[in-house]
Amino acid sequence: MRWRWNAIATYNLEIGKHRGDAMVGMEVNREDYNWNSSKRYELAILNTDYMWPSAGSGKQLAEGSGSGYSLVSFFGKVNYSYDDKYLASFTIRRDGSSRFGHNNQYGTFPSFSAGWRLSQEKFMQDLKWLDNLKVRYSWGRTGNQEISNTARYTLYIPVTSTGLWGSGDAGTSYDVAGKNGGYELPNGYVRSQRGNDDIKWETTTQHNIGVDFGFLGNEIYGSFDWFDKKTTDILLFMDGIAAMGEGAGQWINAGEVKNKGWELSLGYRHKLSNGFSWDINGNISRYVNEISRLPETVAASGRYGGNSKKTVIGHPMYSQVGFIYDGIFKSQEEIDNHAKQEGAGLGRIRYKDLNGDGIITEDDQDWIFDPTPDFTWGLNIYVQYKDFDLTMFWQGVQGVDVDCRGYKSQTDFWANSAINVPYLNKGVRVLDAWTPANPGSDIPALTTSDTNREGRVSSYYIENGSYCKLRTIQLGYNLPKSIVSKLHMDRIRLYASAQNLITIKSSKFTGNDPENPGFGYPIPLNLTFGLNVGF
Repeated sequence: MRWRWNAIATYNLEIGKHRGDAMVGMEVNREDYNWNSSKRYELAILNTDYMWPSAGSGKQLAEGSGSGYSLVSFFGKVNYSYDDKYLASFTIRRDGSSRFGHNNQYGTFPSFSAGWRLSQEKFMQDLKWLDNLKVRYSWGRTGNQEISNTARYTLYIPVTSTGLWGSGDAGTSYDVAGKNGGYELPNGYVRSQRGNDDIKWETTTQHNIGVDFGFLGNEIYGSFDWFDKKTTDILLFMDGIAAMGEGAGQWINAGEVKNKGWELSLGYRHKLSNGFSWDINGNISRYVNEISRLPETVAASGRYGGNSKKTVIGHPMYSQVGFIYDGIFKSQEEIDNHAKQEGAGLGRIRYKDLNGDGIITEDDQDWIFDPTPDFTWGLNIYVQYKDFDLTMFWQGVQGVDVDCRGYKSQTDFWANSAINVPYLNKGVRVLDAWTPANPGSDIPALTTSDTNREGRVSSYYIENGSYCKLRTIQLGYNLPKSIVSKLHMDRIRLYASAQNLITIKSSKFTGNDPENPGFGYPIPLNLTFGLNVGF
């Protein structure tokens, strides 16, 4: 059950060259979630007309739970402009969430922006080729409350042994009377989470500087933006150490992430006297991400990247540390001359000895995966000639790492420690695995025993995920007015379109789609043929 209530008041004012408007309001959001489930076994008749819990004679189980949260917000905004040259805006919000403790339930988030249309100034009027030039700056803070509805509470749960699936779970029952497991045992509770009344809003502060421009009758147009964003008091669940007992984990505010980047958009449009026209615009963007602060225990867990050997602090979020793939052992001489590696053998993966101590250990790991691309780009093309029109949208990512461990473990191996299930269906790449008769292969020899631990995180699974895609293409034709009017219509348009028609990727990429590498499920190709009619 979700409901929302809001009230908003606005005011507009215009005096000469001064224009302004203001808005104030409040909003209340409420969400409640409840679920119940009952199970019964040993039904005499397996028919949906008789599948009721009371019709069964076997074990039964009833479960249920519920949670909810409330969010109240007060907000206001003021916009002001003078002579359409000087622009300013100020916004402020105050939000309160039931997910946070009483000590920090509310957060205040202001923002403002300013713009200056230089092309409207008198000293710019002599530049006839300049149609639009605007500079702008904005600063603001936003809050995040996306945590568990019960994050601030200390929680206890009963662990009741149902005996339904032979789990052998002793639960939280205890033989207080000492009757060696009498018929009924008093049930207790175990802590599952420590509360924290001091958790507060996660806050993101961002600066943005931008320029909008248009030249030569706005035939050439575009914009450039630079941003600097920092997120502090990150909401995360930190597990407690074993010495603190069961359920020692709790939600806390910790950590800091920085993002910096830019985006350039540029377009060109023109129309010829013969009716041929086009509008082509593209954009390119780049950003860098860095975790600048994180609790030591959280950083060592590898939840946000890195591991206990190398901390993710100072690196992009979700960067990975692993062993460096160094080819395949293809002769006994290579095995003898390599550092000592447990599980080494013909056709097995060879890992680099980074610290030079002559043995492959957990210390021989380095950074192998960066999820942030070098840049992303997009290109829109619109072409029209008389009654025909063509639209295309290309999009791409360049210089990004893709972790293919999920599916490559099942296409390159019969069994390894990543899946540990040797008899699943396999990909056809296993047919090219290394053998003495196939010595040129870089796919490990097939084995049912992963003594070399080839399912470990390593650069063998990291591939170049760069791609270029034709996201959308559409060709349309508008029937001439002379024909349409005879049919007593205003417009008839025929069109054909396709989505995800072309994908260009690295020739060395082993999966189906670098954008969706998980288990190789490709993004589908859609073809559409249509008719638009207007009366």
